[in-house]
Amino acid sequence: MRTFGRRSKAKNWARLAMKFGLLLTDAKIWESINEQLLERADDVRDAVRHKYEDTTDRLYEARNVLQGRSDWVTPTASFLGGVGIGVGLGILFAPVSGEEARAALRDKAVDVKNKVSEFAAGANRYGTPSTATGTEGD
Repeated sequence: MRTFGRRSKAKNWARLAMKFGLLLTDAKIWESINEQLLERADDVRDAVRHKYEDTTDRLYEARNVLQGRSDWVTPTASFLGGVGIGVGLGILFAPVSGEEARAALRDKAVDVKNKVSEFAAGANRYGTPSTATGTEGD
């Protein structure tokens, strides 16, 4: 009786090994495994690429900060340059005489100066420290 059980176990193991052998030689199964591996590799590659790009961007920004560079300087300078060119062309092609244009600009500059002075005086009233000369309170 015991030999019968041993033979069936050995026979079952041999059948299982043959089934695995047939499965491993099936082209459709290998194609499916290859497709799954390629998809996983693409996912990993995309994740690594994203992390690499994020890291290089952060390092670039850190380098700029450490070197005292800033991303707002160039656009601001370009904007102010454009404003200057616009004012210059406006004065050049203005339908008024040069004296009238200069007077209008002078009046506008005085208005802006007065508004800034008023703002600064208001800020000093509300607790903003003023510039100390060392002569106050003597």
